[in-house]
Amino acid sequence: MTSLAVSQATTATAADSLTHLGDVTGSSDVAVGGGKVFVAMDDRIIVADTEGTLTGVITGVSETRDLVTSPDGTRLYAALKGSNEVAEINTTDLAITRRINLTAYPCPNRLALSGHWLWVSHGCPATSSGGALSLDMSLSTPQPAPMSINPVNAPQIVAAGNTLVLAEDKDLRVYDMQGGTVTLRGTIDAYDHGLWNGWGDIALAPDGSTAYTAPGSANDFEAWDLTTLTRTRSYGKEEGVLGYRSITVSPDGAQIAVSRDTNDVDDEPLVLFDVNTGAKAQTFGESLLWTHGLAFSDSDLFAVVEKTIDRSLHLLRLHGARLPSCKLVVTGPEKSQPGKTITFTGQLTEHDDSAPGVQQLTVALRRWDGTTTMLPDVTTNADGTYTFSHTPYLEDEWSYDVYRENTPDSRSCKASAIVNVSRF
Repeated sequence: MTSLAVSQATTATAADSLTHLGDVTGSSDVAVGGGKVFVAMDDRIIVADTEGTLTGVITGVSETRDLVTSPDGTRLYAALKGSNEVAEINTTDLAITRRINLTAYPCPNRLALSGHWLWVSHGCPATSSGGALSLDMSLSTPQPAPMSINPVNAPQIVAAGNTLVLAEDKDLRVYDMQGGTVTLRGTIDAYDHGLWNGWGDIALAPDGSTAYTAPGSANDFEAWDLTTLTRTRSYGKEEGVLGYRSITVSPDGAQIAVSRDTNDVDDEPLVLFDVNTGAKAQTFGESLLWTHGLAFSDSDLFAVVEKTIDRSLHLLRLHGARLPSCKLVVTGPEKSQPGKTITFTGQLTEHDDSAPGVQQLTVALRRWDGTTTMLPDVTTNADGTYTFSHTPYLEDEWSYDVYRENTPDSRSCKASAIVNVSRF
């Protein structure tokens, strides 16, 4: 007999979406605000609704490198490396309302927003010179106010609460913010902690108390207390993980979403971790995908992903990503013969192991080449147990996928049983 229990759907359910972004290139940063999702794609910013459906495009931008939305969702700011500008965009009509000239500070790269203060990192790789500045966006004509730093490249820059963080070469510089004025709180040296390739991507807890760093070459990522300037814990250390990449924190600070590289194409490239326990909260096993930018929208998670098979870019929406998953088991024979009826049994339980009551389950029959046929839905008993039968007539390796879609209180779950159908 073969029995497989899976706590998280390994393919996108009907409530999720994977939308092709077209023939585009770019930095693939993603931001959410004003009921819209924005994706930076070099000479355009692609716009989608929060269902993942493409709704528009913003043009007149050049080499878009980073995006950030205002807390009220009315404004989108874009770093435009090609024109040495920051663009302010109305999220309602998608019109560019202002362009801030940064010719004296070329190659704007990363953005951070605190109140009406916009922080911009800049630096062109060929010049080996970078920096950071602030802009008071409450003024009709914001004037750049440079910081007293001189990194080799454009630094990482993030802000939350009253904390501003810059990753300047090997140093993580932590500042207290009072409006547009910053005071250095202290510095953490990457080399002192064995981070020989620097800090990688950085995200802050919503209150600015903790930084999460994801060095691309390490098989874990780390949390740093920004008051004591000490490392407090590491997350996600696993054999086979080659590195962590993009990282973001949920709006309530309870979960971390992070993309990772592994040496197994079937492993999960996108994972949610519980901040307090360090445990995996969800895993998303979209194989053959390379994950770029990440952004939360309530309980949903958006990611810009690249299919490694053809390098095409897509917007992935994981609906209810932060919800706990149900649990599903399906059991069937390992082998059978053509024309013989196969009977499967299984059980559905909620994330807390409680009985689900009567539920509808979807069943899909999948061949080795990916061809899928939908079988009749299955209804569970009140305790979650169920049974269904099927008669295959062709010799093949058949996969019977059973899953329940998302509910308001639970993310979907899936289980599969593989049966080798042969005359011998």
